[in-house]
Amino acid sequence: MTMSHSLPAPAIGVILPSSNRVVERITQTIIADYPGLDACFSRVPYDGHPPDGYALAHFRQAADLLAQARPQIILWNATRGALLGFEPDRQLCHMLEEQTGIPATTTALATSSFLNRHHLKKIGLLAQGDELEGKRLVQTFGGEGIEIVAGRNLGITDNFEASMVSSETLERLVKELARAPLDAVLIWSTNLAGSRLATDLSKTLGIPVLDSTTLGTQDAISQVL
Repeated sequence: MTMSHSLPAPAIGVILPSSNRVVERITQTIIADYPGLDACFSRVPYDGHPPDGYALAHFRQAADLLAQARPQIILWNATRGALLGFEPDRQLCHMLEEQTGIPATTTALATSSFLNRHHLKKIGLLAQGDELEGKRLVQTFGGEGIEIVAGRNLGITDNFEASMVSSETLERLVKELARAPLDAVLIWSTNLAGSRLATDLSKTLGIPVLDSTTLGTQDAISQVL
């Protein structure tokens, strides 16, 4: 008997932080709208990175495991790159591509590209960290040509706790940000469950409300299909 083989479905490979409870769920929800597309996941430790970059050995291992499933792209679906200044994410992508031969992107890079491509230059930022991190994000986004004109910082230091922030809290803070003259509001943590809320509030508020997890996922999908 001769066995027949069919080509596997195209896939996005996703690396996410170890303490994340949102990315896998939202990714699966999004790709449900793309029949025949798969998603594969791998994790790296949330803690233990140098202050100016990444613990690259963890990413090499995660990427090697993903590469065995032969995805068409690898996405680091996390927002740390913006706090670092975006350049470490570019270097991370270069390393992942050299190691696996698979194109790579990150949520931070996808977001910068999306905002600039759509001329969304003045944003309100709802971020997970403290005020010091908020000030740092003003600088780093500014270096990408994006002005944070209003910000709310949740003061969360334990990444897992971000997944516990209620939709009611997120909605209230987004609406507060939207009182300023903005081009868009950005929910900036892939462990904040803002995907569905962003869609609903975009209609209510009349300006784009963007969710970081969704932006990274949609960018990866667009490079595959």
